[in-house]
Amino acid sequence: MELKGKTALVTGSGVRLGKAISRALAENGCQLALHYHSSAGGAEEVRAYAQALGLRAQTFQADLSKPEELRSLITRVSAVFGHLDILINNSAIYLPGKGLETTPDLLEKQFRLNLFAPVLLIREFAAQLPEGLQGKVVNISDAKVFRHQADHFAYRLTKAAVNEMTLMYALELAPRITVNAVAPGIMLPLAGREDTDMQALADRRIPLKRVGSPEIIAENVLHILAQDFMTGNIIRVDGGEGI
Repeated sequence: MELKGKTALVTGSGVRLGKAISRALAENGCQLALHYHSSAGGAEEVRAYAQALGLRAQTFQADLSKPEELRSLITRVSAVFGHLDILINNSAIYLPGKGLETTPDLLEKQFRLNLFAPVLLIREFAAQLPEGLQGKVVNISDAKVFRHQADHFAYRLTKAAVNEMTLMYALELAPRITVNAVAPGIMLPLAGREDTDMQALADRRIPLKRVGSPEIIAENVLHILAQDFMTGNIIRVDGGEGI
């Protein structure tokens, strides 16, 4: 896909990976529908950056854990841009808890945002894509799911389900829409733990002895979008941690 002139919706565009992906899309000529939940400032920064490059960009607030807000998001975006060519499902919530510590509320919170939202957004994306046009979906998964551990039980379940959803939608939506995923490893300190010694962490856990970056994930998203013979792939970007 030639990205110049295409329109992309990025969920969670104001922070961390979503912000880097959005900037990379702008640098390649994409018009941007920038979703945010509470990070209005970050999304506005990306909007200003894209507009400075001469591109159309607009921010859209929505709580994607609420189906009615999710549906209205696509309607509002379509009213501004006409249609979407690209959907980047990046928004997620990362809450701790082993299996026996996972309450129904904790389970529901993470499944609503991490799985139900991308499932429904892909459905809405497919419905709005005009006949005869090609579309692309990239889901942001997590390399954690390739190693079974007890921590973040509900989160891991949601991201494992995102991988399965990617494969099933890739089959259902071919040949008009490709559906792929990127599974990042360690890229940034966890929110609230910015003082983590990332190099020490990399030395312990990552064969390449360094952590990644949001920009590396953005590069992989661009690589997927450039491919016309790739669908149903989950690209693990973790420095070899999952080997």
